[in-house]
Amino acid sequence: MTIPFIRSIDFWVGVPLCFLLTFVDSVLRLFSSHKRHEDIPKKILFIKPSEMGGIILSYPLFSRIQKEYPQAEMFFLTFKSNQSLFEVLGVIPTENILTIREDLFLSGVVDTVRAIFKIRRIKVDVVFDLEFFSRVSALIAYLTGAAKRIGFDRYTLEGLYRGDLFTHKLLYNPHIHISQVFLSMSQVVGQDRKTTPELMRNFSDHEIVLPQFSPTKEEAEIMKNRLAELGIDSRTKLFLMNPGEGRIPLREWPLDHFITLARKLLEDQNHYMIMTGASDSAEKSTRLFHALDHKRCIDLIGKTTIRELLTLFHMADVLIANDSGLAHLASLTQIKQFILFGPESPRVFSPLGENIHVFYSNLPCSPCLSAYNHRRSDCTHNRCLKGISPEEVHSIILKKVPQRSLFKNSLIP
Repeated sequence: MTIPFIRSIDFWVGVPLCFLLTFVDSVLRLFSSHKRHEDIPKKILFIKPSEMGGIILSYPLFSRIQKEYPQAEMFFLTFKSNQSLFEVLGVIPTENILTIREDLFLSGVVDTVRAIFKIRRIKVDVVFDLEFFSRVSALIAYLTGAAKRIGFDRYTLEGLYRGDLFTHKLLYNPHIHISQVFLSMSQVVGQDRKTTPELMRNFSDHEIVLPQFSPTKEEAEIMKNRLAELGIDSRTKLFLMNPGEGRIPLREWPLDHFITLARKLLEDQNHYMIMTGASDSAEKSTRLFHALDHKRCIDLIGKTTIRELLTLFHMADVLIANDSGLAHLASLTQIKQFILFGPESPRVFSPLGENIHVFYSNLPCSPCLSAYNHRRSDCTHNRCLKGISPEEVHSIILKKVPQRSLFKNSLIP
């Protein structure tokens, strides 16, 4: 399913259903006595169908909830393509990951209905809707039957209607990093209801951390041998590059800029370039690979599992990519990242970690994509990205990347 199609379904189906269920819920509440809910939940569900990056940035929330309610069993509802990510994050058991196929509309509907019935049988106490203003996720949260439903509400904002289906309504703040926004949701679990936007506290940077991936010695050795078979030896410096974004082309640095930058980096005989990432960005990566037509350029797009990709991140020197889920995945390792932002704000969506360098033009029209416009823009030129020159990026990379070999992390303690 494409992004425009998903948005259309969310609007034309989601809005009337949210209105209908809000009316039904209002009537039901008139005839039901208010009961105070238990402060200590036993089963907790998180809903975040799309965006690998968003799931990774919500990890501090999972971790905090697990520490505050260690007796609670946690579940997660997401698209099937994100399932393997949870094997790496480790905070939620893989058997508690409920998935929805996103390739075809009908299969997605069937999986969603099945998931709702399964969740109702599980009898979750608390639901976190981690989508910003999706109507479908709000509907799912309500239909689970959970006593506490935590999600974002528009309050006094116009538009962005998703009914009144949450018992705990939070105001989405577009001025702070999204990891802090997600983590702040943990503050209201112990409250019976939440119908006003104020919160009690903020969170310091040391409370917002991600798990760090370390491959096994066997995984590192297999990757080392695989790269050796491709002609890459231990004396080289390895650059990973992904010129695609996946689903929102407006976030992509021009392909010609990637070609120019890659050619500059490959001028050094000690440098190798690998195209890497998921198959949804394969088209642009393939074009880059053929445009370079270089013996020290290798195409691994769609040819690695998540663990293999993380092992590659762990061993390589540099990742160059657009603002995307790939960058957030790489933040689970110590690889140096050079990430290109344009129509979205790095202040809100930058990958976490100390090894991140963000390129951002900071034009007055940027960011033009946000939760408040459902990440849609009338921009057709993305000058915020086109204005970042390959020469600037190349210069910064050479300044920040130390001279060291590829297999710096190949020996696992």
